[in-house]
Amino acid sequence: MMGWHISVHRQANGGSAPAMADSKEGARIAVWQADLGGLEWLDELVADGKAIDLGGNGYPNHYTAKAEYLLPPTVDGPPEARPNWVCGPDDVLGPGWEGRTVIDLAVADDCGMDEWLLVVAWDES
Repeated sequence: MMGWHISVHRQANGGSAPAMADSKEGARIAVWQADLGGLEWLDELVADGKAIDLGGNGYPNHYTAKAEYLLPPTVDGPPEARPNWVCGPDDVLGPGWEGRTVIDLAVADDCGMDEWLLVVAWDES
């Protein structure tokens, strides 16, 4: 399977400042699986100065941005999200594998628009 496993989280420390690559994940807002182009929307936010690429090698990559930039595209249907996830015949699926896009609207609604969120993207190729 080629693509990305992407999740958006609140920061455990409250999100008053941009996340760091080693910031602790707080409550999860959303998780989805995307094709190879699944990070393009984040790269566009970085290019526009609306997000920060915290680096990574795909295992995982980290980004941070304010909720005002991350929540609308996430809650409206995450960019490039597969409604039903795919897996390869040799993939080992753990008990936490959801198999579908999940958006927690209650967690999203609790975010202030100036809160800094954390995005974690795992390479699934």
